[in-house]
Amino acid sequence: MRGNGATTEGLDAPTAIAGTSAAVVWQSAPGLISGVTLADGRISFKIAGPGNAVIAVKDGAILWSWHIWYPEAEVAGLNSKTGYEVMNMNLGAMHNTPGDVGSYGLLYQWGRKDPFPAAPTLTGTTATVGAPIYDGDDNEIKITNSSQSSTADNNLAFAIANPTVCLSNYAQFNTSRDWLQADMSNDALWGNPKGAERNETNDFLNKGAKSFYDPCPVGWRVPPADVFRNFTASGGYAWVIDDFDIADISGDGAKSLADYDYGWTFNLSDSASSYFPAAARFDGSYAMLMGSMSGLWGSYWGNAPYPGDMFQGGAYSVLSFQIKDTAGNEMITTSPAGGGARADAYSVRCIRE
Repeated sequence: MRGNGATTEGLDAPTAIAGTSAAVVWQSAPGLISGVTLADGRISFKIAGPGNAVIAVKDGAILWSWHIWYPEAEVAGLNSKTGYEVMNMNLGAMHNTPGDVGSYGLLYQWGRKDPFPAAPTLTGTTATVGAPIYDGDDNEIKITNSSQSSTADNNLAFAIANPTVCLSNYAQFNTSRDWLQADMSNDALWGNPKGAERNETNDFLNKGAKSFYDPCPVGWRVPPADVFRNFTASGGYAWVIDDFDIADISGDGAKSLADYDYGWTFNLSDSASSYFPAAARFDGSYAMLMGSMSGLWGSYWGNAPYPGDMFQGGAYSVLSFQIKDTAGNEMITTSPAGGGARADAYSVRCIRE
């Protein structure tokens, strides 16, 4: 079947797939996946150890693909002050060890189910590319990008058939920040098309449900807009570290950059904290990994569209932070309620369904 979500508001019911073969699209290490077969409507495969992969059912072209995630650490949930059970690591991460690139996980354009690899190093330069990936024959392959001068391929059918192509919005950047053609933009892809609506006390009304484009594993889903509102004192942008709800990692009794280790360890509750690494992003205009920001910028998607005409093609970034600007100057900010371009590929921290 397509994905592991249900029929949700704004999306047609998923249809059955009648493929003729199955194959590895990419794997994070040579030999990770073997023995991929399709028989009686089921795909079988063997996995050699921890890592990430994407496998697909095909009829010549790819009809649908699935992310295979085998982390080194056990996936578990942590209760939060905002009432959600939050996964203890990023989607696609091997573990959640501060200051370790294995915590970065994978990156997703908003509304797409298929991931892109993050940087292979904690920090990088403008020439940094994603971690190496390999096809089913163990040949190294690359994440490519769609045309920057045309949006002809910026549609769902192309995205499904081409999980290793980052879809650029450069050709329509002035009118829409979506990876989909502006007139095809779909607020419902991750299951919460009305997720930006608020009541008279400014609380978010709709939490959404898991759609079949949701990239999280069975039993988990992309979070709604209010999941990390306790991470700053105001619930919005903060520029002062004292206003961040972070753990005292350094043990010096104060909140400072000494508590930053290529990411912040935020307090989910009075008894639980979790490390949120700065895994950078794929830039949606140039469709490339902005490797110079690895370790300095972190961005996390929510399931809701971002409201207002000022940000056409935007979605809620439920957590974004940085400690330096593009010139390398100190610029410390954190926001649990910002917006991002849907064409950008950010991290995802799932919540329990």
